[in-house]
Formats: sequence, structure tokens, C-alpha cells
Amino acid sequence: MALRRPPRLRLYARLPDFFLLLLFRGCLIGAVNLKSSNRTPVVQEFGSVELSCIITDSQTSDPRIEWKKIQNGETTYVFFDNKIQVKPVTPVCRVPKAVPVGKMATLHCQESEGHPRPHYSWYRNDVPLPTDSRANPRFRNSSFHLNSETGTLVFSAVHKDDSGRYYCIASNDAGSARCEEQEMEVYDLNIGGIIGGVLVVLAVLALITLGICCAYRRGYFINSKQDGESYKNPGKADGVNYIRTDEEGDFRHKSSFLI
Repeated sequence: MALRRPPRLRLYARLPDFFLLLLFRGCLIGAVNLKSSNRTPVVQEFGSVELSCIITDSQTSDPRIEWKKIQNGETTYVFFDNKIQVKPVTPVCRVPKAVPVGKMATLHCQESEGHPRPHYSWYRNDVPLPTDSRANPRFRNSSFHLNSETGTLVFSAVHKDDSGRYYCIASNDAGSARCEEQEMEVYDLNIGGIIGGVLVVLAVLALITLGICCAYRRGYFINSKQDGESYKNPGKADGVNYIRTDEEGDFRHKSSFLI
């Protein structure tokens, strides 16, 4: 029979090693003999590699081909049921550090390399959270909703019991990955302290206003140069006497000097 060549698998290395050693094996189901041109390929990080698999002999007309990856003693699917599978990488999680009681809070979890697209689950203090807090009596004091497709965990109004250590897990058929846990604190608003601070500010403003009014009444803000009396009674220069005569019809001055 003619040799059959299953679809080739092209991968892109994304592991943190400078040189990546890929070890792959095919799953033999029934009497199927496989041949590969390169069983131990070596590729640099972020480089591409093509893996070949040729069926040299088969007793079935429709053999099932599976690609698996062996890494650190763990085996995961890469190609299964005619679909490419990629294990998720560590998701990026964003958790608010502190939220006041009664306010809204949103936690984000996102992973972009897993295939098929992973589903997300959130944990608080190592306890899995349901998609809706109302579905579990254990979380009756909470008011959150989890979207497992987008990875968002939304609290409509946080409660003191919502404080804790949170982390997210992204998972698909090929495997799962989790982010580092992050602490979220829910604190009470000090209403009494806020009211007291506002009253103190109002009292200080009232004292300042009262002081300004008293200063105006006592004339501290009146400019003496612009006083009306200074224009009505101009001062005379020292040593000068002004005398009016009929002949001149005007003023003339007589100087007198004091020696």
C-alpha cells in the first residue's frame, strides 16, 4: 500500500530555554507502523520546527493519529481528535489591593496562547468559587459573578468576608496553568472620622471669615492715601505763607525763612 503522511505539525518554541529539546511520540492504535525523519529535533527559542510522521504500514483504513508532548515527566496532548491542542501558559491576573465595603470590584484573568481557548476559574484562599455566589449557600454574604469565558470576576458590592488571597486557573483539554495569588483587602469606611474632618474644616473656614470681617470693621484694610480728607485739606509747604490781594486777584506767596 502507498505510504500515508498525516498532517505535519508546525510548532513555535516558547519555553524559557535557549535551546529547546522536543521529544514527541505517536500513539499507536491497532497495527500501525510509523516512521519519522527526525525524532529528536533541536530548535532555538522562538524558532519554528516541523515534525513529520509517515505511516509505513496499517491494518486500518482510518487510523487515529495523536501527537503528545513529554516534558518534565508530564505527557500532554498536542494533536488529538483532529485538533491542535496547546496547553495554556501562566495567565495574567489583576486583583485590586484594597476596596471599601459596599463598593464594586472586578478581578481580571487572561491567557492568550492556549488552544483551544481556555476556560477560567477563580479561587479564594484555595477554595474554588462558583460562577454565581447565589448558587452556593457558603457564599451567601458575597455578591459576585464569574464569567468563565473571559476570566472576569465581578463583585457588585464587596463584603468583609470577600477579603482573602485570590488566584486564577486557565485550563483546556491540553492542560492548565495558574497565576500567583494576590491579596485583596476589604475595609470599612470611617464615617465618623469623615464627618469629624468636614466639621473641623468648616469651623476653620468660619473663623477665617470672622477674622476678615473684624479687620474690615476696624479699618485695617483702608488705604490712608485714598482717604477723602486728604484731598479736601491739602497740606501747606513748610515756610510758605499765602496772601490774597485785590490788585492781583489771585494768590501770591510771601516767603519767610526761619534761620
